[in-house]
Amino acid sequence: MRKVSKHRPPIDVSPDGQIPRSFRAAEGEYLDALPSQEERTGFARSEFDRLDKFKLRAVLCREQRFICVFCERQIEEGYPGPRIDHWKPLSIHHEFALHWKNLYLSCPTPKTCDDAKGNRSLGCEEGDSDLPWPTDFAYENLLGFTSDGRIYVRTDVNVDDSVRQALALALDPEPPGVGHRQSVLNLNDRVLLAARIAAIDGERERMRREFAGRTATRPEREQRAATLLQMNPFPAFVSVRVAWLRKFLGRGRG
Repeated sequence: MRKVSKHRPPIDVSPDGQIPRSFRAAEGEYLDALPSQEERTGFARSEFDRLDKFKLRAVLCREQRFICVFCERQIEEGYPGPRIDHWKPLSIHHEFALHWKNLYLSCPTPKTCDDAKGNRSLGCEEGDSDLPWPTDFAYENLLGFTSDGRIYVRTDVNVDDSVRQALALALDPEPPGVGHRQSVLNLNDRVLLAARIAAIDGERERMRREFAGRTATRPEREQRAATLLQMNPFPAFVSVRVAWLRKFLGRGRG
């Protein structure tokens, strides 16, 4: 999970052959009609489904630099294609059903990310506020990784307890002080653990080849980390790669 820089939403979200309509125009028309609707969830879903998802995904992919907003797998058009996730669930927050800051792409991986989240909130308890939008929060500064690919919430970073607990629940069940709950995103699923280990091994092998016969210096490792962070598209699991290069694995685990 990383901060996402949002740009302008699509200037045409109408299916081909229909009168062009911008995303902002679609949102404005939707918000004007919403107060008069008796069944708001159904209306929100139908209005969202009127939009051309291919056009939405094309812009969202570029904004996220082609990685899943949750686990950082690489995403691309195909079958099954990436899913458009409502960060604040459409079924709960009708006013954000067509709000650009509320839409992100998730990989289609079974049992993790959007598939695990479904219509659930990213808050800690029912009624709590959702986790901040990735446009407004640098999640990469709060999350850490272990050498075996596990992701965790760092204890050495100051953040509101509500955000800390909600994020812990998104990663694993049974975060401290919450008790047994089903993980919202399941980001420590064994498939993702193995993929992160493979990403670390890939960086290790690359550094071994590039600096054959000697150990890379701290500036050389930092230069590689900086290069990764400038790439577009991002490599899969860019955050754990950078953490390994900077020797941050296990930092702030508590």
